Amino acid sequence: MVSRVIPASRPALYAACCDPRALAGWRFPHDMMAKVERLDGNTYRMSLTYRTGKADTFEATFVERVPDEKVVERIRFDAADRPGEMVMTTHFAEVAGGTKVTITYESLPASISREDNEEGSRQALENLAKFVGAAI
Repeated sequence: MVSRVIPASRPALYAACCDPRALAGWRFPHDMMAKVERLDGNTYRMSLTYRTGKADTFEATFVERVPDEKVVERIRFDAADRPGEMVMTTHFAEVAGGTKVTITYESLPASISREDNEEGSRQALENLAKFVGAAI
């Protein structure tokens, strides 16, 4: 679980988490870039590319969206060492100074260390604050 208070409104943050084109603008660690390869209704395909050129590609489906409260996604990686489906839930809670954004994961693939995943998520939340302009 990773959390960050961002000085922005819940609607602005929720919107940035519901549109794959917006996700490509912020949901990646500092050493990567994101690109949406395909959109199809509630499902999208995205590649996260390292500066070395190596890419992690996945398909994600929005399985639940509660406006301004939470977004739940089911994620399937292309890599053979990342079998099964991971569930990522993003929660939004109004707090003093803005919105607390909390990301939780279920069924994280064994090939992704919890520490690396949490650090990447912290960096992505930093990017999210910049992406939304951190304005209430």
